[in-house]
Amino acid sequence: MVTLKHLLKRREPIVPKPSASGVNNAQPLSPVRALALLSTLQSADIVLPTTDGREICLRRITEPTTEQKDLLQQLGMTLPDRLEFNRQCSVDSANA
Repeated sequence: MVTLKHLLKRREPIVPKPSASGVNNAQPLSPVRALALLSTLQSADIVLPTTDGREICLRRITEPTTEQKDLLQQLGMTLPDRLEFNRQCSVDSANA
């Protein structure tokens, strides 16, 4: 939490926009709110069986929202388009 707090202070703070109801309760992101925002990012294994009995495993991540992209930029982080190939996927293709 301390490291994240310092990373958030390192750059220009992102202040969320007021809510749709017009209530202006926008506050700079705290470490807890930053983690909550990033917690909705997900990765998934796509397992495609081939006609010869082999499997193609593709690991993908969800597209971050604009707010998540801003936060990642503020933290100096980028998400890869594709995650590294992993021979063992987290899903059993027989159940997929």
